[in-house]
Amino acid sequence: MKLYVLGSGTCIPTVERGPSGLALALGSHLIFFDGGGGSLRQMVRLGLDYRQVDFLCLTHFHPDHVSDLVPFLFAMNYTVDFIRLLPLHIIGPQGLENFYSRMREIFGQWIASQTYYLYLHQAKEDRLEFPDFSIKTLSLLHSDSSIGFRVEAEGKSIVYSGDTDYCENIVRLGGNADLLILECSFPDERKTKGHLTPSLAGRIAREASCKKLLLTHFYPVFQGHDILQESQKEFSGEILLAEDGMKITI
Repeated sequence: MKLYVLGSGTCIPTVERGPSGLALALGSHLIFFDGGGGSLRQMVRLGLDYRQVDFLCLTHFHPDHVSDLVPFLFAMNYTVDFIRLLPLHIIGPQGLENFYSRMREIFGQWIASQTYYLYLHQAKEDRLEFPDFSIKTLSLLHSDSSIGFRVEAEGKSIVYSGDTDYCENIVRLGGNADLLILECSFPDERKTKGHLTPSLAGRIAREASCKKLLLTHFYPVFQGHDILQESQKEFSGEILLAEDGMKITI
């Protein structure tokens, strides 16, 4: 498995960081997590073929996590010299079907699946089994329907929180993960409801006994802060700070 960081920032645009987005290359699969604005372009920059995405996993419906969904679906119908036949699975929280239906009301056939099958999976606390990997979801503490994802394949596991506050479910989801990807929005002294700080992320990693921790979703307020030092107070394992364009082999 190879993870690509498409965007390590938030809704606030900066030169260094785009909104949330990840891609996971897994065997013949390309799994797209969230997808804030610019994620598709970042895929191209990293040499990934966005037309081969067969699973799109949405943690919640806030704009900085889903704003490339419409361009993505639009592109599936209008790529040059290419007809998409590969089925597309979209896995998201409760409300996904309504969310997609309302997008269709606005954009109509431009985003409808014209040459391929589209499967919508509404998840809460579920486990989805596919031939060569599985996806587990649990509800997390952010919006009314936020979920986190755990992907298991090839004897490895990665966990992605999306946005969350500290809660028991993210510790459960991240248990013994080879790579735990946690949001880390604000410094410890600027704790905001629904989001993590470096020390809280470190606490989750320690309690989950994960092998490696990747912190992402940094607001600009972190400038001048030692994120690693704050997180290492709680977690003694390997900690990585996400950067746009980063590649990690799991």
